[in-house]
Amino acid sequence: MNDILEEILTYKREEVEQWKQYIPLKQLYGMMEYGKLDKIEQPSLQLALEKSNTGVIAEFKRKTPLRQWINQGAKASKIPYEFQRGGAVAISIPTDKPCFGGYDEYVQEAKATGVTIPIVYNNFIIDEYQLFQARRVGASAVVLNSLLLSIEQCHSLQSLAHQLGLEVVLEIHSVDKLYYLDLQPDVCAVNNRDLRTFEVDINVSLELARHLPDNILKISEGGINSLSKINLLKEEGYQGFVIGEFLMRQENPGVFLRNLISELEK
Repeated sequence: MNDILEEILTYKREEVEQWKQYIPLKQLYGMMEYGKLDKIEQPSLQLALEKSNTGVIAEFKRKTPLRQWINQGAKASKIPYEFQRGGAVAISIPTDKPCFGGYDEYVQEAKATGVTIPIVYNNFIIDEYQLFQARRVGASAVVLNSLLLSIEQCHSLQSLAHQLGLEVVLEIHSVDKLYYLDLQPDVCAVNNRDLRTFEVDINVSLELARHLPDNILKISEGGINSLSKINLLKEEGYQGFVIGEFLMRQENPGVFLRNLISELEK
């Protein structure tokens, strides 16, 4: 594992331990049960993608992992709802602070403004505690990354996620991780970003497309910044497209998304 990923893992382990000290897992579960949050069914990402003709998953991302701000003043109480009005099938909210400038509370803020479409809790998940955090704030799905987790860890976390009513988006980056799909996640996400260099290449999705099972929902993320790229990915069998930085750099992300989806629907 390269230094950047090891740095992320080291920080995340420390962060999770701090959270456990602040709010022990038993207390966190008690908070969920008291508010009946573990009984509230969230909208399905899988079903939303199956029904959608466009498959655009808009990402509320304020910062890049290289610690460069995309849109520092962006409000979770505003833009996710605008994405919903603009026609997004779902919303991805990166909740890691150092890499993305995110917080768990952004999911709650988005839902409080009227977001009813699925929200994907996107973080570097390495511990079951984070799944309870995702469920508590009202996410529909979580991302499990094959670069950060062994297949045994993925299996364990996926099982718990399903018990908590969370769908799983399994993220892969290369052919050598395809065996993780034997776990039959709800959605497979191909990340076009090389986490060793953070360079983005859409050809990663195009090259992996022919290796992916036909019976799994496939989404592509990273570097999707044009109508032509979405259509190209569609031709290769992808049903979902995570668009973050491209939207978040626009003066009015919601309106820009609406216009993009209008073009897709023609």
